[in-house]
Amino acid sequence: MEPNRTQVEGRLSVHEETSAFLVVRADDPGDWLARFEKTDGFPARAWAENMTRVYNRRLEHHSAGPSTPPGARPSRYHPEH
Repeated sequence: MEPNRTQVEGRLSVHEETSAFLVVRADDPGDWLARFEKTDGFPARAWAENMTRVYNRRLEHHSAGPSTPPGARPSRYHPEH
């Protein structure tokens, strides 16, 4: 896999079925990636929406490279911790 590439192309969305919430590719709703069953006490909708929100947010903030270049130490580096 190439560095800095996502494994899934494009944004995700949530699709509701009778028995589950599906996390799908927005461009291809038939290609679901995760399935959260609607069972008593399990917040399936919340899990599907959270997965979608987190992934899409990461896409929006995706940078072209690492935040710290190779070989450089972050400004808050503490080797003793």
